[in-house]
Amino acid sequence: MEEKATKVFMTILKKLSFLLFFPLIMLWGCAEENPEVFVDELPLPDPFQLSLNLDLVSYQSLQFEKNVILEDVGLKGVIVVKRAENDYAAFERTCPYEPEKECSIVSLNAGQQYLECECGNSFYNLSGYPTNSPSPRKLREYFTSLSGRNLYIDNTIVNSENR
Repeated sequence: MEEKATKVFMTILKKLSFLLFFPLIMLWGCAEENPEVFVDELPLPDPFQLSLNLDLVSYQSLQFEKNVILEDVGLKGVIVVKRAENDYAAFERTCPYEPEKECSIVSLNAGQQYLECECGNSFYNLSGYPTNSPSPRKLREYFTSLSGRNLYIDNTIVNSENR
């Protein structure tokens, strides 16, 4: 009798542990991003290092329009966006979704809430991740560093894990 009760107890314990741990394992597995989804496949730009004095008139648009476009660096230029006070990001303007198209250029939308490809298909949040977009790739982000009123930008590519 005692042996049968032990078997029933062990069977119930196995079923309960499965029911408790299976959902946890599934949630844990779903929480990880697939690293292949955001692989940057754009060619590398010519090396560049910039220092933007944020007090200069030419960069005041970062304060009021929350972005400035640097045409002469990157592949199709670099867009610098102000995400918050003292928080800036620099993104390649070449849209990673159909980059071969001439219209594949990223800009900040009129409401300054997200970045969009001029081809009209792809939208990205201010961290560069695609939102409501056919693009499976994050925008290429370049290294930025703020020191006082100088914003430094260079061609070092920032991975999503680094930020």
